[in-house]
Amino acid sequence: MSEIENAFARVVVEAERQGLPLAAQLRDRSDRRARRRAAVGTLAVAAVLAASATVLLPLLGREAPDQVAFPSGTAVQTSAPQPSTSAPSSAPPPTAGCPGGKFTKTIPAKVLVSGTNRDVPDIPLEYHCGKPATGDAKKALPKVCPDQSDAGDTSILGRRGILAYLKPVQEGYTPNTYFHTVTEYTAPEAAAAYLAGLRAAVAACGEYRVGSLRYDYAVTDGPALGDESLTLAMSVKVDPPAEGTPELATFRISVVRVGAYVSVVTDHGWEGDPTPDAELDPVPTQAAARLSTL
Repeated sequence: MSEIENAFARVVVEAERQGLPLAAQLRDRSDRRARRRAAVGTLAVAAVLAASATVLLPLLGREAPDQVAFPSGTAVQTSAPQPSTSAPSSAPPPTAGCPGGKFTKTIPAKVLVSGTNRDVPDIPLEYHCGKPATGDAKKALPKVCPDQSDAGDTSILGRRGILAYLKPVQEGYTPNTYFHTVTEYTAPEAAAAYLAGLRAAVAACGEYRVGSLRYDYAVTDGPALGDESLTLAMSVKVDPPAEGTPELATFRISVVRVGAYVSVVTDHGWEGDPTPDAELDPVPTQAAARLSTL
């Protein structure tokens, strides 16, 4: 018994010397060990996943999503694309504008009906994109209303014109003249709108004065040419009358559309007198035929 008693005594002495921790301290240390083990486990799983991603991502990146192979028998669910609820946007009609201050298209010279007087060459008319016509070019196109102007119309792609002289019928006869202008628009609808605008202007506007001249336009009978055509009568009255100039004269204007092109033949006569019909009649017909070749 003495030996057992001596052993217990040594245990008591050693326990007192070491100072065993309290129960609360033991629980706290146990909790810290558990959290440490959980953290180490999580890091280990993350490391494995990262290593797997490093291997798999480059492989997936080389394939399109619908080309990734799945094991046989694996069901793969894909969501169908949802239809768009927004209405499709309609592109606006093309406009010409004036890039660099110039027309975007050049009208070929062959489309213009040259005069028959070889002694007097045709005179080119100057048209500039976005700018009102001046000089002879200003007289070549009908101006039904005093404020009418289409030189800056953004639907015009190109415009070209001439002042042409007709062949004299006898020695010493001064030739009559006419203007011929061809305009290309962005679309046939834009060209048709020009003719519709002329008809509307005739209905809306009346006589107006420019200096001593009074202008008045009317729609008159004319041949049906091209896709559509319009014949105007431009009456010019001199007020007050001037010596050597007719007090009232009526000039014919032929407007013909073929597709997106519009031809305008304006009688200019000579010194206030209109050109006889027999001389001018062939010109609008030839103009319409040349438009058809474009």
